[in-house]
Amino acid sequence: MKITLHMLATLIVVGMLSGGGLSLVNDWAEPFIEENQRRVRDEAIGFLVPGGAPEQAVDQDGLTAWRVRGEDGTLKGWVVRYAGTGFQDTIDLMVALDPDRQEIRGLKVLDDSETPGLGTWIRLSPDHQAALAGASDRYLEDAVGDAKNFPLQFFAYDEGEHLSAEGDLKVVKGKPREQLGPTEVQSITAATISSVAVVDIVNEAVLKLDTILAEQGGA
Repeated sequence: MKITLHMLATLIVVGMLSGGGLSLVNDWAEPFIEENQRRVRDEAIGFLVPGGAPEQAVDQDGLTAWRVRGEDGTLKGWVVRYAGTGFQDTIDLMVALDPDRQEIRGLKVLDDSETPGLGTWIRLSPDHQAALAGASDRYLEDAVGDAKNFPLQFFAYDEGEHLSAEGDLKVVKGKPREQLGPTEVQSITAATISSVAVVDIVNEAVLKLDTILAEQGGA
């Protein structure tokens, strides 16, 4: 009996010490985690709408949106962050809109757990991100037509042509990008579910933003 009580007491003490230790570590690490999250967020906004300063306009119902203004105060565009269900788990992404919120001007997936080699093509490659950062028109020509380069069509699918930001995008399989219009998104080959998930999140995000801004009394 004494041995049993001693073991129980030992387990309780160890549990209390472990819990306290984890709490201390969490308290210590939390500011660093939050700072890293802010850095990732700010870098993504700066990439999606370059040369501007973001001001938060919306933070409700799981959606966050920023107006991005130039040095003279001119509205350069919007960045919207929203998350939804993908093939494996949650997809957390940002989408850029033009100042009038009529066109999509960029897409960046911040976090996902899609199938490696297929679903993960929803992410921009480092090379494409670097190329887009250096291209004023955000159009990478022939690369946009490759289904593996899925995110590129959200920047510009043709010279001067952009996808619709009316919440009416749909995924199309088996057609090349050059045959598709502003409401059609070329699917990733063998990863239709991931493609549809991204498009659904984008559609819901832009519609939700419009609804919230209308409730606030305008843009």
